[in-house]
Amino acid sequence: MKKVFFYDTCSLLNELHSAFENNFFYISSVTLEELENIKTSSSKDQDIKYRARQLLHLLFENKDKYKVVIFQKEWETAISNFSYLSDNNDSKIIYSAFITDTGISFDLVFKTDDLCCAALAKQIGLTVETTYEQMKLDNYTGFIEKTIPNEELVAFYSKSNLETENHFNLLENQYLIVKDENGKIADSFKWKNGNYEQVLFPVLKTDMFGMIKPKDEYQKLAIDSLLSNKITVLRGPAGSGKSYLSFAALFQKLEKHEIDKIIIFCNTVATANSAKLGFYPGSRNEKLLDSQIGNFLSSKLGDSVAVERFIAEGKLALLPMSDIRGYDTTGMKAGIYITEAQNLDIELMRLALQRVGDDSICILDGDDQAQVDLSIYGGTNNGLRRVSEIFRGADFYGEVTLQKIHRSRIAELAQLM
Repeated sequence: MKKVFFYDTCSLLNELHSAFENNFFYISSVTLEELENIKTSSSKDQDIKYRARQLLHLLFENKDKYKVVIFQKEWETAISNFSYLSDNNDSKIIYSAFITDTGISFDLVFKTDDLCCAALAKQIGLTVETTYEQMKLDNYTGFIEKTIPNEELVAFYSKSNLETENHFNLLENQYLIVKDENGKIADSFKWKNGNYEQVLFPVLKTDMFGMIKPKDEYQKLAIDSLLSNKITVLRGPAGSGKSYLSFAALFQKLEKHEIDKIIIFCNTVATANSAKLGFYPGSRNEKLLDSQIGNFLSSKLGDSVAVERFIAEGKLALLPMSDIRGYDTTGMKAGIYITEAQNLDIELMRLALQRVGDDSICILDGDDQAQVDLSIYGGTNNGLRRVSEIFRGADFYGEVTLQKIHRSRIAELAQLM
């Protein structure tokens, strides 16, 4: 049976753009009232107010993709007959969904991210689903790990076998880590052009960083993708090596003249829950170098003097997202780097990737699970997550979620906090 969603206010704010990409959906008129109140509320933070304005704009532009159920005054009396429902907006939205569910022939699913709402909706008889439950289902890492019994490994390695059957239903450029029956990693492959291609032991060699060897199997896959794909996404916790490997790969390509310059797209968002330092004086580059991107570059290139030298030589350019519209890298033979890519929403990410010309490559790194610094970039509105959803399976795209923290024992334990 066809499934159609009835969104409460919170879940619609969390899903934002993706809600309009699914099937036709329902909302209550109470949700519209709540959105209007949120966008002008003095007690709400700027992130949620901005998201409410975005959502109201999307609702206005996509009137054919949803239906508003007008809450009727007489329903308030009916609500009072349910002892577990209170006289509040949540109950009104739940009851609107309940009335809708009784008058349709398809499967209505109440969408909420509020645990109390979910419990009440289930109590009244609605089928309930949450955005967070859906996010957990989307656990794509760019690879799968499979244990193959020793007696089956020989058959798996046969030439005809590797070239004919996609045993594990891999997407194009998705990786396979093969483990023996003792759990030891035996080999790695990627599905490419209808074959399992063995991933050898790739290294990065640069004058700037020296020789970089992968510290684990996941870094091995990451380096392979960085060297072979036009777009690579590296995800993982702080200290897993995603930015170090990304930047080293870009410098290898720069030194080998595979690219002519590195362009960093910057969205200088302050770290979540930190105090804002306010206005920085100086030129655009000076302001950017005083932000987290300056700290990142100095730590990777040695100091601020080295960073400024690369900028002066035209080998490195910094471009804030605020100035990105109309920019085109076609003809530049550039390596585009978007670090901290978890701090972009879908619209900003779309705008950024639309700048990338055919002669350029793009690397994105970030951690959309733990390092999103503004709520507006979270959930299903996260641009990094959306890149993965759209690009996975393309023949020029690779993705690896790094699993291990190598920075220090302190960093490893800090991840548990």
